[in-house]
Amino acid sequence: MSVYTIQYGDTLNGIASKSGKSIQELMRLNPSIVDPNKIYAGRTLNLGESAPAAPAPTPTPAAPQKQTIAQVAKVTVPNYVQDPTSAQIGNNYRTQATSTVDEEAIRSATRARIQGQIDAINGAVADQIANFRSTTAKNRQGQSYALAAAGGRIGSATGESEFQTTEDYNNKEEQTYRDDANNKISQLLGAATRDADAEIKAKRDAIQQGVDKYFEFLDNQGKQKRDQVTAFVKNMLALGVDPSQLQDSDFQKLQDQYGFTREQLVSLYNDAKTQKDQQDVQTEKQKADLEKAKNDSNQFSLNEGDARYVYDPETGTAKLIAQRPKTYAPKGTSSDTPGTTLAYSDPNYTLDAIRNSKGGRFLTQGELKPITDIQTIVGQAETLTGFVNSIDTGPIVGIIKSANPYDTKAQEMKAAVTAIVPKLARGVYGEVGVLTDQDIENYSRTIANLKNTTDVNKAVMAMTLDIATRSLANQLNSLSAGGRDVSKFESIYQGMNEKASKLKAELGVGQAPASQSSTFTSKSGKTYNLPN
Repeated sequence: MSVYTIQYGDTLNGIASKSGKSIQELMRLNPSIVDPNKIYAGRTLNLGESAPAAPAPTPTPAAPQKQTIAQVAKVTVPNYVQDPTSAQIGNNYRTQATSTVDEEAIRSATRARIQGQIDAINGAVADQIANFRSTTAKNRQGQSYALAAAGGRIGSATGESEFQTTEDYNNKEEQTYRDDANNKISQLLGAATRDADAEIKAKRDAIQQGVDKYFEFLDNQGKQKRDQVTAFVKNMLALGVDPSQLQDSDFQKLQDQYGFTREQLVSLYNDAKTQKDQQDVQTEKQKADLEKAKNDSNQFSLNEGDARYVYDPETGTAKLIAQRPKTYAPKGTSSDTPGTTLAYSDPNYTLDAIRNSKGGRFLTQGELKPITDIQTIVGQAETLTGFVNSIDTGPIVGIIKSANPYDTKAQEMKAAVTAIVPKLARGVYGEVGVLTDQDIENYSRTIANLKNTTDVNKAVMAMTLDIATRSLANQLNSLSAGGRDVSKFESIYQGMNEKASKLKAELGVGQAPASQSSTFTSKSGKTYNLPN
């Protein structure tokens, strides 16, 4: 039996001409072809029996040679085995996806369900009209005849007109019964139409859902097959087996069970081989670089705190090959004696520590957060300072303003206080966890609020600004001593100190009067002076 793999651009007519067969004969040999104008690249065609080939000459036995592992290893394409449950699911999805909706049958069935009610309505209205004709309508006609007779109008045009008027009136009343019945029947038909539309839509949605799930199933199945073929190619690559060494039966199995052609397998193998060769070259280069770095490690000129790392391909990590420790001792600035250590109380101590931290490790998000919080606090303190200088506050007036929802400035000041308290508690005072109502009340007393007098508000705001700037300095000093690079925070540190000094100058005060202060201890164990 001769087999032909369909190529892109092939037609059944062209294949028939090449093989010496007719189109009808090819379709007979390949019953899966329904339409001679629709064939698919990559599939195979049965071309029938071909002429017997001439017998091959008997080869001369060669001397036995040592075989390689690729020659000894028997590499065959594994059978694709599908889970029976998965196959059943796929069949169910396919059945659902190929279902059709018979709209006329659904609408007919829906109308049939209400036909009994329609018949009952028609029967009832017929009874109503018959009863009306035998009673009310008949009496009206009798009265009209009696009146015409009494007036001598029977047989005259006037009398006939009166009889017709009575009949018209009866006909109009009779039509009201029919209109009522038709209205009820119309409502029933409308409900039936809506029910049919809903049923048709539900079935269409179910079919579409089946289509979507079936395509998803086919995609997953295709991925599984691709993964298995890829694993098979890697196995051949590891054994050094070239795809051309596979049997024709293996290629046929690859086509039938996995949907891969011979050309696709060879292309996949060549791509994998090229990638492996590139990886091998890269690995060798990395190993050479690492070895060279080890040999040259004593030649590095490193600053204090600097280190040199090289990627190690064997472990997949960066490996330390040279390092110069950092003393972290702050040195004198240009205005001091070079090489001397500044005292902690020196105003330039923090600036010197910031500058000398260059080259250390970068800050983590957790280490950066308190600095960010303090920046936010100073910015919010600027807003509160504006309120302190523009709003009258005090024990009595503060209660009134707090309760007045129409006092816009007072409500804005309350909102500013609410916003600054969490940042102040955590960024400056070191609180952790959930703040209690008592914590919030205590920290609210460290900043301006509506119930303090103006003098007290100015004093506590100046105190808060001092604490915030000292806290920032302590944070930066500690991070510098711990080997962190905070050199980029110099402008932020100086800018915040300048802003704090400017705000304190606007407030025009120093500390709160001692007679108006009390203390509280935070959850972190620190004690603070607060105004009463």
